[in-house]
Amino acid sequence: MPLDDLSLDLKPASAPRPELEVMTRVLRLPTRSLRQARAITRLQLDRLSPLPVADTVFELAPLGHEAGETVYALGVLRRSALADPAFGAQRIVAVAKTVGGQDVVFRFRNAGAVDDREARWLRHAPRAAMVCLGLAAVALAGQLRAEQWRERRLPEIAAEQRLAARAARLVAQQAAARADWAALGRTDAATRYLCAATRIAAVRPDGVAVTGAAADGQRVSLTLAPGTDAASLVAALELPPAAGAQTLAVTFPSEVCG
Repeated sequence: MPLDDLSLDLKPASAPRPELEVMTRVLRLPTRSLRQARAITRLQLDRLSPLPVADTVFELAPLGHEAGETVYALGVLRRSALADPAFGAQRIVAVAKTVGGQDVVFRFRNAGAVDDREARWLRHAPRAAMVCLGLAAVALAGQLRAEQWRERRLPEIAAEQRLAARAARLVAQQAAARADWAALGRTDAATRYLCAATRIAAVRPDGVAVTGAAADGQRVSLTLAPGTDAASLVAALELPPAAGAQTLAVTFPSEVCG
Protein backbone atom coordinates (compact mmCIF):
# COMPACT_ATOMS: atom_id res chain seq x y z
CA MET A 1 0.00 0.00 0.00
CA PRO A 2 1.50 3.42 -0.89
CA LEU A 3 2.57 5.58 2.04
CA ASP A 4 0.65 8.54 0.59
CA ASP A 5 -2.60 6.77 1.43
CA LEU A 6 -1.81 6.67 5.17
CA SER A 7 -3.97 8.96 7.26
CA LEU A 8 -2.08 11.36 9.56
CA ASP A 9 -5.16 12.27 11.61
CA LEU A 10 -4.32 11.14 15.16
CA LYS A 11 -7.61 12.33 16.71
CA PRO A 12 -9.80 9.55 18.07
CA ALA A 13 -12.83 8.79 15.98
CA SER A 14 -15.93 10.49 17.39
CA ALA A 15 -18.82 8.34 18.47
CA PRO A 16 -21.82 8.40 16.15
CA ARG A 17 -24.43 10.94 17.21
CA PRO A 18 -27.75 9.34 18.18
CA GLU A 19 -30.86 10.25 16.24
CA LEU A 20 -33.20 12.52 18.18
CA GLU A 21 -36.94 12.08 17.91
CA VAL A 22 -38.51 15.53 17.64
CA MET A 23 -42.28 15.97 17.56
CA THR A 24 -43.26 18.91 15.35
CA ARG A 25 -46.34 20.90 14.56
CA VAL A 26 -47.26 24.31 13.10
CA LEU A 27 -48.47 27.18 15.26
CA ARG A 28 -50.01 30.53 14.38
CA LEU A 29 -49.35 33.23 16.93
CA PRO A 30 -50.22 36.97 16.89
CA THR A 31 -46.66 38.14 17.55
CA ARG A 32 -43.42 38.40 15.68
CA SER A 33 -41.34 38.45 18.85
CA LEU A 34 -39.74 35.05 19.35
CA ARG A 35 -39.51 35.72 23.08
CA GLN A 36 -43.22 36.41 23.38
CA ALA A 37 -43.99 33.40 21.19
CA ARG A 38 -41.97 31.18 23.53
CA ALA A 39 -43.81 32.57 26.55
CA ILE A 40 -47.20 31.86 24.93
CA THR A 41 -46.13 28.38 23.92
CA ARG A 42 -44.81 27.60 27.40
CA LEU A 43 -48.24 28.41 28.88
CA GLN A 44 -50.03 26.12 26.39
CA LEU A 45 -47.43 23.37 26.11
CA ASP A 46 -49.51 20.89 28.09
CA ARG A 47 -52.17 21.07 25.32
CA LEU A 48 -49.70 21.17 22.44
CA SER A 49 -47.68 18.11 23.49
CA PRO A 50 -48.83 14.69 24.72
CA LEU A 51 -45.74 14.45 26.96
CA PRO A 52 -45.49 15.93 30.48
CA VAL A 53 -44.20 19.48 30.43
CA ALA A 54 -41.51 18.75 33.04
CA ASP A 55 -40.06 15.97 30.84
CA THR A 56 -39.77 17.97 27.61
CA VAL A 57 -37.92 20.85 26.04
CA PHE A 58 -39.28 22.84 23.13
CA GLU A 59 -38.07 25.31 20.53
CA LEU A 60 -39.73 27.53 17.93
CA ALA A 61 -38.58 28.43 14.43
CA PRO A 62 -40.39 31.11 12.37
CA LEU A 63 -41.77 29.97 9.01
CA GLY A 64 -43.39 33.16 7.72
CA HIS A 65 -46.26 35.63 8.13
CA GLU A 66 -49.89 35.17 7.05
CA ALA A 67 -52.87 37.48 7.64
CA GLY A 68 -51.29 39.43 10.48
CA GLU A 69 -50.04 36.31 12.24
CA THR A 70 -46.66 34.65 12.40
CA VAL A 71 -46.35 31.00 11.52
CA TYR A 72 -43.97 29.05 13.76
CA ALA A 73 -42.68 25.52 13.67
CA LEU A 74 -42.83 23.93 17.12
CA GLY A 75 -40.37 21.19 18.01
CA VAL A 76 -40.78 19.14 21.19
CA LEU A 77 -38.03 16.83 22.46
CA ARG A 78 -37.78 14.52 25.45
CA ARG A 79 -35.45 15.98 28.06
CA SER A 80 -33.95 12.57 28.75
CA ALA A 81 -32.71 12.35 25.14
CA LEU A 82 -30.25 15.20 25.85
CA ALA A 83 -28.75 13.23 28.72
CA ASP A 84 -26.92 11.02 26.22
CA PRO A 85 -23.10 11.32 26.64
CA ALA A 86 -22.86 12.33 22.98
CA PHE A 87 -24.50 15.67 23.92
CA GLY A 88 -22.71 16.10 27.25
CA ALA A 89 -20.49 18.94 25.96
CA GLN A 90 -23.10 20.67 23.74
CA ARG A 91 -25.06 23.51 25.26
CA ILE A 92 -27.06 23.93 22.05
CA VAL A 93 -28.22 20.82 20.19
CA ALA A 94 -29.28 21.58 16.62
CA VAL A 95 -31.78 19.26 14.91
CA ALA A 96 -32.84 19.76 11.28
CA LYS A 97 -36.45 18.90 10.38
CA THR A 98 -38.96 19.57 7.64
CA VAL A 99 -42.13 21.26 8.91
CA GLY A 100 -44.90 22.47 6.66
CA GLY A 101 -42.81 21.84 3.60
CA GLN A 102 -39.92 24.00 4.87
CA ASP A 103 -36.56 22.96 6.25
CA VAL A 104 -36.02 24.38 9.73
CA VAL A 105 -33.36 23.90 12.37
CA PHE A 106 -34.43 23.62 15.99
CA ARG A 107 -31.82 24.71 18.53
CA PHE A 108 -32.58 23.05 21.84
CA ARG A 109 -30.84 24.32 24.96
CA ASN A 110 -29.10 21.53 26.87
CA ALA A 111 -29.11 22.69 30.49
CA GLY A 112 -27.08 19.72 31.68
CA ALA A 113 -24.19 20.17 29.24
CA VAL A 114 -20.72 20.69 30.64
CA ASP A 115 -17.97 22.11 28.42
CA ASP A 116 -14.61 20.35 28.33
CA ARG A 117 -12.97 23.51 29.59
CA GLU A 118 -15.36 23.62 32.53
CA ALA A 119 -14.57 19.99 33.31
CA ARG A 120 -10.85 20.72 33.23
CA TRP A 121 -11.34 23.73 35.48
CA LEU A 122 -13.46 21.69 37.85
CA ARG A 123 -10.71 19.10 38.13
CA HIS A 124 -8.33 21.82 39.25
CA ALA A 125 -10.91 23.53 41.48
CA PRO A 126 -9.81 21.86 44.78
CA ARG A 127 -6.18 22.82 44.19
CA ALA A 128 -7.17 26.35 43.21
CA ALA A 129 -9.34 26.58 46.32
CA MET A 130 -6.41 25.50 48.49
CA VAL A 131 -4.15 28.08 46.84
CA CYS A 132 -6.77 30.80 47.40
CA LEU A 133 -7.16 29.75 51.02
CA GLY A 134 -3.38 29.88 51.46
CA LEU A 135 -3.21 33.35 49.95
CA ALA A 136 -6.09 34.49 52.14
CA ALA A 137 -4.30 33.09 55.21
CA VAL A 138 -1.08 34.89 54.25
CA ALA A 139 -2.99 38.13 53.69
CA LEU A 140 -4.77 37.75 57.03
CA ALA A 141 -1.49 37.05 58.82
CA GLY A 142 0.06 40.10 57.18
CA GLN A 143 -2.88 42.23 58.25
CA LEU A 144 -2.61 40.96 61.83
CA ARG A 145 1.13 41.68 61.86
CA ALA A 146 0.45 45.16 60.51
CA GLU A 147 -2.16 45.77 63.21
CA GLN A 148 0.26 44.60 65.90
CA TRP A 149 3.03 46.79 64.49
CA ARG A 150 0.64 49.75 64.35
CA GLU A 151 -0.48 49.21 67.95
CA ARG A 152 3.15 49.01 69.07
CA ARG A 153 4.40 51.92 67.01
CA LEU A 154 1.57 54.39 67.60
CA PRO A 155 2.69 55.25 71.16
CA GLU A 156 6.29 55.53 69.97
CA ILE A 157 5.29 57.76 67.08
CA ALA A 158 3.21 59.92 69.42
CA ALA A 159 6.16 60.22 71.83
CA GLU A 160 8.48 61.18 68.97
CA GLN A 161 6.03 63.79 67.80
CA ARG A 162 5.77 65.22 71.32
CA LEU A 163 9.57 65.42 71.55
CA ALA A 164 9.78 67.09 68.16
CA ALA A 165 7.07 69.57 69.15
CA ARG A 166 8.86 70.26 72.43
CA ALA A 167 12.17 70.83 70.62
CA ALA A 168 10.50 73.16 68.12
CA ARG A 169 8.82 75.05 70.96
CA LEU A 170 12.18 75.35 72.75
CA VAL A 171 13.87 76.70 69.62
CA ALA A 172 11.06 79.23 69.19
CA GLN A 173 11.33 80.30 72.84
CA GLN A 174 15.10 80.69 72.53
CA ALA A 175 14.70 82.80 69.40
CA ALA A 176 12.10 84.97 71.16
CA ALA A 177 14.34 85.34 74.22
CA ARG A 178 17.30 86.28 72.02
CA ALA A 179 15.17 88.89 70.25
CA ASP A 180 13.95 90.27 73.60
CA TRP A 181 17.54 90.41 74.86
CA ALA A 182 18.68 92.25 71.76
CA ALA A 183 15.78 94.68 72.12
CA LEU A 184 16.65 95.14 75.79
CA GLY A 185 20.26 95.86 74.82
CA ARG A 186 19.12 98.48 72.36
CA THR A 187 16.87 100.01 74.99
CA ASP A 188 19.77 100.18 77.48
CA ALA A 189 21.94 101.96 74.90
CA ALA A 190 19.17 104.43 74.19
CA THR A 191 18.76 105.05 77.92
CA ARG A 192 22.49 105.72 78.28
CA TYR A 193 22.43 108.14 75.34
CA LEU A 194 19.45 109.90 76.89
CA CYS A 195 21.32 110.16 80.20
CA ALA A 196 24.37 111.66 78.49
CA ALA A 197 22.23 114.17 76.55
CA THR A 198 20.41 115.20 79.73
CA ARG A 199 23.65 115.83 81.61
CA ILE A 200 25.10 117.84 78.69
CA ALA A 201 21.90 119.93 78.44
CA ALA A 202 22.17 120.70 82.13
CA VAL A 203 25.55 122.43 81.72
CA ARG A 204 25.20 123.55 78.10
CA PRO A 205 21.61 124.58 77.42
CA ASP A 206 22.49 125.43 73.82
CA GLY A 207 23.86 121.90 73.30
CA VAL A 208 27.07 120.78 71.64
CA ALA A 209 27.89 119.46 68.17
CA VAL A 210 28.63 115.73 68.11
CA THR A 211 30.24 113.92 65.19
CA GLY A 212 30.17 110.39 66.67
CA ALA A 213 28.68 108.34 69.48
CA ALA A 214 29.12 104.80 70.82
CA ALA A 215 27.78 102.86 73.79
CA ASP A 216 28.50 99.52 75.39
CA GLY A 217 28.00 97.90 78.75
CA GLN A 218 30.70 100.02 80.40
CA ARG A 219 30.52 103.54 78.97
CA VAL A 220 29.01 106.04 76.56
CA SER A 221 31.52 107.84 74.33
CA LEU A 222 30.82 111.02 72.36
CA THR A 223 33.13 112.63 69.81
CA LEU A 224 32.66 116.39 69.71
CA ALA A 225 32.90 118.49 66.60
CA PRO A 226 36.18 120.36 65.95
CA GLY A 227 36.33 123.73 67.68
CA THR A 228 34.35 122.58 70.71
CA ASP A 229 35.93 123.27 74.09
CA ALA A 230 35.93 119.66 75.26
CA ALA A 231 38.07 120.36 78.36
CA SER A 232 35.59 122.86 79.88
CA LEU A 233 32.68 120.49 79.07
CA VAL A 234 34.43 117.60 80.79
CA ALA A 235 35.18 119.79 83.78
CA ALA A 236 31.58 121.02 83.97
CA LEU A 237 30.27 117.44 83.79
CA GLU A 238 32.82 116.29 86.33
CA LEU A 239 33.95 113.50 84.04
CA PRO A 240 37.39 111.90 83.80
CA PRO A 241 39.51 113.55 81.09
CA ALA A 242 40.04 111.70 77.78
CA ALA A 243 43.16 109.61 77.61
CA GLY A 244 45.86 110.21 75.06
CA ALA A 245 45.34 112.63 72.20
CA GLN A 246 41.57 112.33 72.03
CA THR A 247 40.95 115.90 73.14
CA LEU A 248 37.48 115.97 71.55
CA ALA A 249 36.22 112.80 73.28
CA VAL A 250 33.78 112.82 76.17
CA THR A 251 33.26 109.57 78.04
CA PHE A 252 30.41 108.86 80.49
CA PRO A 253 31.38 105.81 82.59
CA SER A 254 28.83 103.29 83.88
CA GLU A 255 28.72 104.89 87.32
CA VAL A 256 27.55 108.16 85.68
CA CYS A 257 25.22 106.75 82.98
CA GLY A 258 24.92 103.04 83.59
